[in-house]
Parts: sequence; structure tokens; C-alpha cells
Amino acid sequence: MFYKINNLARNFSRILNFSPNLLTNDITVTIYGGYQAVISGYKKILVYDDNMLVVCNKIKQLKVMGSNLILSEMGDDELILKGNITSTEIEEHRRNI
Repeated sequence: MFYKINNLARNFSRILNFSPNLLTNDITVTIYGGYQAVISGYKKILVYDDNMLVVCNKIKQLKVMGSNLILSEMGDDELILKGNITSTEIEEHRRNI
């Protein structure tokens, strides 16, 4: 049932042309030129140093790797990461936050 609702929310967000994480529990990341990432939908920062950032929400975890990483801006559920971004990984998990 949970996945059906998430799929419906994703389809609805495409029709209305806005970010799907507004209706779902997804973490989204948009990378600009390999030097800036806008991450939204996270709830907690698990790891942060100049080579790695790991954020999570209730169902997903996002890892961003690179060098000279700096948290440029931070909001309630969105942040801007700058630096030399080399890779990202996202995995689904069940974790109590």
C-alpha cells in the first residue's frame, strides 16, 4: 500500500511539475556541474566531513562523496553542498529517526 501511494504521488508531482519529495518521503539531490548539490527531503545528517556527507530520512539514506565539501546553506529539510563532488549513492532502509 505504501509503495502504491508513493507511485501515485510521484505521478501526480510530474503532472503538476513540482518536486516529488513534497508528496513522498524521498530524498532528492540535484547536482550542478559536479561542484554544487542541492539536497532536499532529508531529516538527519549522519556524517559530514570534507570528503563525505551522509543524510537520511525514515526510508532512504544518501551518501555524497568528493573533496573539499562545504555545507554552504542549510534549511529545515534542504541544504546546499559545495565542493568537488565525485559520486552519490542512495539506498533504501528502515530506520527509526
